[in-house]
Amino acid sequence: MTNNAVVSAALGYVEANPAELDVVRDLVILALLGPPITLSGTLPAHLACRAVVVTPDWRVLQTNDTVLPGWQFPGGHVADEDCSLLGSALRQLHEFTGIDPNLLRPESTLPWDLAAMPVDPVPELDEPEHVHYDFLYLLHLAARELMPEMALAAGTDARWVPANEVPGRLGTKLRRGSQLAAASR
Repeated sequence: MTNNAVVSAALGYVEANPAELDVVRDLVILALLGPPITLSGTLPAHLACRAVVVTPDWRVLQTNDTVLPGWQFPGGHVADEDCSLLGSALRQLHEFTGIDPNLLRPESTLPWDLAAMPVDPVPELDEPEHVHYDFLYLLHLAARELMPEMALAAGTDARWVPANEVPGRLGTKLRRGSQLAAASR
């Protein structure tokens, strides 16, 4: 995946979310002027893609694994074989949870949210402090009951939480999305 594809996704995101230009500005500059931003070794920043899976009652899937502390949305670094950022999120969701991507309907090919997440140094891995630009994709699951039992990756736990319990800007977007969905029923 090229830096131009990342810039295109980031600019599409800003077009839909103009108030968030500050989040995207440095990413676009790094992608235009630097090495491949999708490679996990690219510093001072690189991409991570995450899946925000929601059910019709707006419960959101979170995972807890050995890589990052606390509950997260399933995802991680972009792999060489990923053809798109959305595809990366779907691949990683399947790897972490066993959820078949064919059971999901993406809200859009553009990210639902984009966040700059500082990552602390990991001296034992000789990894310096850096930034993950998390591209979060909203994926609709028709019903949890239709989904087979999740096949979680080793060391991974999962839970479903109400969208109104997700903090921050993403939580605000999820609450707004759930209210719009409720109003359209």
